[in-house]
Amino acid sequence: MKKQSKKTLKRNDKDWAIVSIIEHAKIQSSTVFAWNFITGKKVTVEVSFHILKKYKNEMIIRVMKESDKRKLGNLVVAAQNLNFYLPDELVLFQTSVKELLNNGDVRVTIPEMVAQIDRRDSYRLLLESKNVSSHLNFTKKSHVIKRHEQKFEKNVFDLSSGGISFLISRMEKDFFKIGDFVESIELKFEKSDLNISGQIVNIFEIQPSSTYNMNYKVWKVSIHILELNEESKKLIDDFVFRYGDLEEAI
Repeated sequence: MKKQSKKTLKRNDKDWAIVSIIEHAKIQSSTVFAWNFITGKKVTVEVSFHILKKYKNEMIIRVMKESDKRKLGNLVVAAQNLNFYLPDELVLFQTSVKELLNNGDVRVTIPEMVAQIDRRDSYRLLLESKNVSSHLNFTKKSHVIKRHEQKFEKNVFDLSSGGISFLISRMEKDFFKIGDFVESIELKFEKSDLNISGQIVNIFEIQPSSTYNMNYKVWKVSIHILELNEESKKLIDDFVFRYGDLEEAI
């Protein structure tokens, strides 16, 4: 693994801690994603830690679906390493590939180090820099014109299971103040359609920038998501993982 590049990632190279994380995931049948880059694209497949051999410093990886055997094989063909993400534990690590077995299982080393995302800081996906989109719809009352409500349809600027942000224009600023509660937000990404609520925690200016393809000044509204259930949290975390730059920690 490379030196950690995100403030939310903590490294752990203690053997007992690493084995404990893997054993717990194995016993609990936790979700485990194996992934690698194939022609520049991140490809993932859900697997399990089938066998753990501490005395040999290795483990056997098996796909959760029979139909994914070929995909797992493609991930390790001509590859020296295989990456893993455990969303329930918020843990990432990299192993060395030892062998692709005849039955489709893969033999890999036990990692020398893991990187764990601090649960106080959800990892954030900047959608503006990705070829993927997420949208939200909600209704908000104006702070200037009494009883005036407006429906907003916004592209998500960045997203995590802890919060969400979007951009507003100068004319829309009257609807948003720090501390406001925003209810019944419809959040859409891929095939997911979630209903969330949150509180505005920050509003700040973004000057015209070629980085974000904006020719005029806008304001970024950041909302802390409130009372997100575990199923919705997992959907967001998985989405962030598949498109985020967590590989920078490996």
